[in-house]
Amino acid sequence: MLETSKDVLNLLLGVSILLIAVFISWTTYQMGRMLKNVNDTIKGVQNIVTSIDELVNKFKEKSGDAMTYLTVLIKSGQEVINLVKKAKTSRGRKKSNKAEEK
Repeated sequence: MLETSKDVLNLLLGVSILLIAVFISWTTYQMGRMLKNVNDTIKGVQNIVTSIDELVNKFKEKSGDAMTYLTVLIKSGQEVINLVKKAKTSRGRKKSNKAEEK
């Protein structure tokens, strides 16, 4: 079987090539797993960012609606205050007119 040193050399070359092929295959497999994990992580982060974006948009919509109602309430409150002030000033005028008449 192993008659010359050339046979031993060929056998060692074959084993070396086999080991290199196994190492390259194992490295390629590990890199693929790593890229898959990175891809899964990126998808998870994208889902989180999308959820946060949707939450912010909903908050903006709700706060915009609330601000609209708040603006209406503030304007209504100002009108009520103006009416109360007018009523007080007209009462004061009526009292002062009655006092002058006596």
